[in-house]
Amino acid sequence: MQAVITYFQQHYALKSLGEITWAHAVNSQARLRETLHNPQVMFLETDISRAHDGEIITAHPPARTSDLRFAELLNAVAQSRQGLKLDFKDPQVLVPCLNMLRESGLHQPVLLNADVLQGNLAGPARIEATSFLALCHELYPQGLLSIGWTTSGNPTATYTSAHIEEMVALCQRHAVQQATFPIRGMHAPASWSHVPRLLTSDNYTLTIWGQIDTATQAWLHQHTDPQVTCYDCFDEQGRPLRIA
Repeated sequence: MQAVITYFQQHYALKSLGEITWAHAVNSQARLRETLHNPQVMFLETDISRAHDGEIITAHPPARTSDLRFAELLNAVAQSRQGLKLDFKDPQVLVPCLNMLRESGLHQPVLLNADVLQGNLAGPARIEATSFLALCHELYPQGLLSIGWTTSGNPTATYTSAHIEEMVALCQRHAVQQATFPIRGMHAPASWSHVPRLLTSDNYTLTIWGQIDTATQAWLHQHTDPQVTCYDCFDEQGRPLRIA
């Protein structure tokens, strides 16, 4: 993620990853208008899915409709200085989206995110890990990998040692040079004895994501390192978290 720091240092007085500000779920024209060019937002996070007619749109399953198409999102972001985090929800959108990214000529950082391993949510990941890594490397190698696990909204769920070791092995097997690992905020405190094991390389970081309560926010301030952690998370009022 050093490339992210370097990029944002050109435009903001940024000292750590933790100072990066995020807009979560930019999945509509209204949300895009609210966040695009907003000086308080450095990264736009959006969910990439397919509509019923096959059109590539920004929507979080089970939604299959949106007034913001992927192509429109790319065109809009190309006019900004903001980074883009794409959370791929459907394996069939990967190739066309990565091709469109390559052709877009975006100059800002782009995070390529997918749940590629089964976590604490029953059932396998919809996007297969090996295929995802290969396609990203082949079609948009300048993208920054963000690879994680399927998770549930159960606040008592955790990332187990087995989950973490499977990810470490995956990165070793495929010689992943740089990546950030998304950790759901509500699960971070109970999983923290295992999570730092992911940082086996200086080019690996963490991204804490999702809605968090006041207690978790205080815990993150105390236990996480903003030099190696992004905070794509927000409180009950929707306010983003920033840790210097």
